[in-house]
Amino acid sequence: YAYTGKTKITDDNVEMFFQLSSFLQVPFLSKACSDFLIKSIDLVNCLQLLSMSDSYGSTRLFDHALYFVQHHFSLLFKSSDFLEMNFGVLQKCLESDELNVPEEETVLKVVLTWTKHNLESRQKHLPHLIKKVRLHQLSEETLQDCLLNEECLLKSTNCFDIIIDAIKCVQGSGGLFPDARPSTTEKYIFVHKTEENGENQYTFCYNIKTDSWKILPQSHLIDLPGSSLSSYGEKIFLTGGCKGKCCRTVRLHIAESYHDATDQTWCYCPVKNDFFLASTMKTPRTMHTSVMALNRLFVIGGKTRGSQDIRSLLDVESYNPLSKEWVSVSPLPRGIYYPEASACQNVIYVLGSEVEITDAFNPSLDCFFKYNATTDQWSELVAEFGQFFHATLIKAVPVNYTLYICDLSTYKVYSFCPDTCVWKGEGSFECAGFNAGAIGIEDKIYILGGDYAPDEITDEVQVYHSSRSEWEEVSPMPRALTEFYCQVVQFNKYRDPWFSHHF
Repeated sequence: YAYTGKTKITDDNVEMFFQLSSFLQVPFLSKACSDFLIKSIDLVNCLQLLSMSDSYGSTRLFDHALYFVQHHFSLLFKSSDFLEMNFGVLQKCLESDELNVPEEETVLKVVLTWTKHNLESRQKHLPHLIKKVRLHQLSEETLQDCLLNEECLLKSTNCFDIIIDAIKCVQGSGGLFPDARPSTTEKYIFVHKTEENGENQYTFCYNIKTDSWKILPQSHLIDLPGSSLSSYGEKIFLTGGCKGKCCRTVRLHIAESYHDATDQTWCYCPVKNDFFLASTMKTPRTMHTSVMALNRLFVIGGKTRGSQDIRSLLDVESYNPLSKEWVSVSPLPRGIYYPEASACQNVIYVLGSEVEITDAFNPSLDCFFKYNATTDQWSELVAEFGQFFHATLIKAVPVNYTLYICDLSTYKVYSFCPDTCVWKGEGSFECAGFNAGAIGIEDKIYILGGDYAPDEITDEVQVYHSSRSEWEEVSPMPRALTEFYCQVVQFNKYRDPWFSHHF
């Protein structure tokens, strides 16, 4: 190969070539070996290839093998090869969201088993590995059992207090940690509506995996007209809204002569079917939006207490459910009505209208802001929407960390490219009513319900698969609804309150 630049890579010689080309720094041959091995990754050799690529410094092969191991982790961790894995590689495996395990308890068992396999040389690694276990996602019973059964090992490695702290976390803030690995959770779309009379309530949930709906027991949620609903971990937060006899319908609510806005925040815990007051916001607000980013709940815009002509709020606040504190953050660049917010990792996009009321009540979509939650900075984006986009007829949703908007007046979906500030058409959906709900989950958009006329409300649910640009209709809602709340909620499978075999 050194003289001709040609050789035949086979199953028999690839490891030898890989080792030599890495040692002698022949990148072209090393890449060819790594490409050959990537195509051959399977359950039998993946752990060996992961170890080999780590030793030879092949980032590409390492990333592919790591991805494969993480996605087949449940089948691999019982093998002898797994017990021989080095500390650095195991640490990389355990820190990923993508780790495919049935429950977080498996990760704790893996860490203890691996450590005990060669206790003398490995016990020094236990404090680092145990921090990769999301201990606050375990049940209190599991953590107590660990303390009891592994007391000597935990004390000799200074890990006993780590488990004690985790137990305190679970006791005081169970369900308020939004970092559960997707494979350990069950996901639902939570739907809630209180009728105009303020008494009739409809609450149900949709199981994404089984494509089935369940009517939930009466929860007596206090969702005032103009309030906003967001999910956080396994809980649901309702912020603000107007007290008194305000109309719930958006166009009638905005036209009220006086807004008796509240600063109250309510928390609903579905696991216990418990509804209680949380900390109050700094500013009373109604007609605002709320969204979760960087493990905090942000409330944005809206109007505060006062007569109809009061301007929209520039104030933005964030709430940490663990410390139970509201903090003011940087204000909006300018006033915005009918705010729609969507979080894509640490960036919050906010869309809305500069104008509150127009003759035909179709305020144009003409405001587009971006907030970096890490740096606490707002910027205004310039992106052409055109005259057909209306602030009250679009829904903003995140799909795989990308902003999408669903236009309910033209039945079209657009994705936003932050690098070019350009909207790209992603296709059309068949139909959905005005005031429909929209949810983004992983690579899908769900569009639910809505109305075509005051007396023509639909129960249809459509799903857009962004990966293949296709729509499908799934099970309809138990009841036709328009202007309702919908959010994604996920639970650790071991404490899922909505699971049933006949779901």
